[in-house]
Amino acid sequence: MDFNLNEDQSAVHDAMSTLLARHAGPLRLRELGGDEPTYDHELERHLEAAGFLDLAGHGSTNRLDAALVQEAISLALGTVATSSRLLIAPSLPEAIKGPVSVIAAGHRGPARFAADAVALIVIGDHEVRFVAPPPAPVERVVSRLGWPVGQLDDVPHGDVMIDVDPAEVLAWARIAIAIELVGAMRFATDMAVGYVTERKQFNRALGSFQAVQHGLAECAVAVEGARWLSLEAAHNGTPEAAAAALTHAIQATKVVFPRTHQYCGAMGFTQEFDLHLATMRVVALRAEGEALGRPGMALARQRWASLSS
Repeated sequence: MDFNLNEDQSAVHDAMSTLLARHAGPLRLRELGGDEPTYDHELERHLEAAGFLDLAGHGSTNRLDAALVQEAISLALGTVATSSRLLIAPSLPEAIKGPVSVIAAGHRGPARFAADAVALIVIGDHEVRFVAPPPAPVERVVSRLGWPVGQLDDVPHGDVMIDVDPAEVLAWARIAIAIELVGAMRFATDMAVGYVTERKQFNRALGSFQAVQHGLAECAVAVEGARWLSLEAAHNGTPEAAAAALTHAIQATKVVFPRTHQYCGAMGFTQEFDLHLATMRVVALRAEGEALGRPGMALARQRWASLSS
């Protein structure tokens, strides 16, 4: 098993790093509104022009390269609906250009990207529906959750997507959220490590205290576990792997969120410190992942079924 990037992946990674350094990151997010941002159409145009949003071919079961791109976008705090384009769209009849909001059937209330979306993808137990354009007007919600959010009160039925497997689309939606969680948690963990390395107390860096080291090591282990499970799921695309990846990512947030804020002390709760730009996103993504049907329960049922057969 090779955990290193191949030559093509390394080239994409380097090009992505250059693009995101110029057009994303905490400063760009603050320009968009900080933890109440507007949609970053400019970043989306740059990613589109560079060809990064169509890495996975239609019907592809291996979307690892697309997942690596999405992880980089999430780590750079990109405010774009690229996870649906990169990871979900290859399972649909045709590509959708522009922001898309992905929701579960029956959803009513706030939805990420709904106010900016050109279409809604509605995932049900037995069908996937396509609603374009979304019901107008979609009221923009003031949230502080790090994403542009719209209020969906009444979703039209839309068109049923023929020959689209809802279980497959749900699996890729779970993988997409897991990858986004990994990127946000990596940002938060890296920031906390940087803070305790520089911040001194009792003439010692906070990071030199063993209790702090142990806590951040647990964060790193949780994030790395979520990362590799998510990349494995993106490699094979099975519903069981998707449920496992999202379940672990959600559990990892319960370690990363409190620990990173705790170790950054009072600074971790201030507007001028960038930590909340990532951790508030983690809260929103965790809720979105659970809204798609309790991945932990889905994983238990799939594992039990495989053991019983």
